[in-house]
Amino acid sequence: MKKNIILIVGLLSALFLFAACGGGSSTDNNDTGDNKAQSSSGDKQEIVVTSFGGQYDDVFTEYVIKPFEEENEGVTVKLAPYTGVAKLNQGGANVDVIQLDDFDLIDAAQKGLLEPIDENNISNWNNLYDQAFLTLDDGETYGLVNVFGAWGIAYNPEEVDEPTSWNDLKSDAVKGKVSLMSQWVPDILLIAEATGASFDNMDNVWEFYRDVTPSVVKYYSSFSDPESLFGTGEITMASWFDGRAISLKEKGENVDFVIPEEGGVLIRSGMGISADSDNKELAEKLIDFAMNVEAQIGFSEDMFYGPTNKTVELDESLAELVVYGEEQVNELITPDWDEILPKREEWLLEWTEATSQ
Repeated sequence: MKKNIILIVGLLSALFLFAACGGGSSTDNNDTGDNKAQSSSGDKQEIVVTSFGGQYDDVFTEYVIKPFEEENEGVTVKLAPYTGVAKLNQGGANVDVIQLDDFDLIDAAQKGLLEPIDENNISNWNNLYDQAFLTLDDGETYGLVNVFGAWGIAYNPEEVDEPTSWNDLKSDAVKGKVSLMSQWVPDILLIAEATGASFDNMDNVWEFYRDVTPSVVKYYSSFSDPESLFGTGEITMASWFDGRAISLKEKGENVDFVIPEEGGVLIRSGMGISADSDNKELAEKLIDFAMNVEAQIGFSEDMFYGPTNKTVELDESLAELVVYGEEQVNELITPDWDEILPKREEWLLEWTEATSQ
């Protein structure tokens, strides 16, 4: 896998994720306001945490919220709907802990929307992989990553051979049966690597998109979309998350996942503290709790997300399915979002033009 990668850009703020998480939220927007502060009794406190919705909320509740509340008497954790950077920037979100993908957390920090996390208040600090820290040029860490994923290619092994390159998305074997993420920087980054593009000259990337677009069934924006597309047989190959692809395979669908020769991107979902929070100490305590071994094993078992805590030990069968261990984590590309984010608008325009012909 090539190590010297020119990082490129362009993306919409994900409804992503982990983004990858999709689905509806478990709370109503109106629940994040008046009940947020300490109760009148003085011995109870509520902390509000944004989330990704869907299954992610269920797993987060089971392995983080419930045991955290049991361990901290009088504390209630309330899940709020997914809140992107744009909404946070408008003010009035009234939340304490913000869960976003790595690029959005960095973007939010650059806009002054997050509080730095104090190393002295995180007991798991020294147990985390280097890639789990979202740190700006000022040296402050504004987010900690609690789950790892890999971005690569999912395919139907009964219909096509295992792809070895991102260029295989253009092969005749999958013509008319491809799906790619809409305006998604990991795709752009890996296509640049596959086509020999450079930061100074991205023409090959946009030429790739012009060539592949006639074969694309859907440029999807929801991370759950490939599930139905593979299920109906509309597609045989797609750029996707490892966790979602593996989960679909475990349900009996003809889907497999591979990291092509150009490599894959390390997908990181994490947590930061709102600059408007009045509960910073409790927020740090919750973030630290999400880095515990038990919580991270739960995410690996239920959602096939890799642990960010180096002390986590997974059984052999599960370890083979998720991003696990220093070697695997280091092999995946970790984009330099500090460099990429300023180029967002420029690359969005290029992507849109290339895929609209």
